[in-house]
Amino acid sequence: MTGFVLVHGAWHAGSCWAGVAAELTARGHQALAVDLPADKPGLGAGAYADTVLDAVATLPDAEPLVLVGHSLGGLTVPVVAERLGPERVRALVLVAALVPRPGLSYNDQLRADRSIMAPGFGVGQERHEDGTTSWSAAAAVSGLYRYVDAEVPADEVGAAVGRLRRQAWDIGREITPLTAWPAVRTVSVVCADDRVVDAGWSRRAAAEIGAEVVELAGGHFPMLTRPAELSDVLVAAGG
Repeated sequence: MTGFVLVHGAWHAGSCWAGVAAELTARGHQALAVDLPADKPGLGAGAYADTVLDAVATLPDAEPLVLVGHSLGGLTVPVVAERLGPERVRALVLVAALVPRPGLSYNDQLRADRSIMAPGFGVGQERHEDGTTSWSAAAAVSGLYRYVDAEVPADEVGAAVGRLRRQAWDIGREITPLTAWPAVRTVSVVCADDRVVDAGWSRRAAAEIGAEVVELAGGHFPMLTRPAELSDVLVAAGG
């Protein structure tokens, strides 16, 4: 049995992995979806990694792990893999994810390369006095989740939007605590019609870190739209 540790992206919570967790459990694996303290200002990837490690501590010590990070979760899961080491981590899977570079912040990367994010992404976010951002329901449907309703029924999109929360952005401003890319198998899942993280950039970033690339059709949220297909990829990565 393999333990799959599922780390969500910005504005989300562990509940976004429900479909994938059900698929993995049905296949005889253990799935652990972590709730990051992402809505609390002042915390970055190190604190997020601490939260993941606290969750991992509840799993059997001998169980090999596959660490899975979606979107902004890509800034956290390599830090966890670096701390745990290849003795515990069988694979690292980046799902439509941002990729940290030692010595830089995500904001540094974005200033140097505006192609990271898909054109037009971000319009409609609401900014709050504490530095967090959020989405109104209408803006989330037309912005964050744009075109997802072409893949799943509108009521499923509405339910996902209803679970969104605020996101703090210290994780984007800080220099990543990652010191080197972890010495574990890395798989990058690229979503061909991604309207959040640019698919072309994801392919280039994967090549830079030596990741295997797996392409999925559809947009940025395969855990919502293609849970069985994504689970196939995760199980293969852990094999």
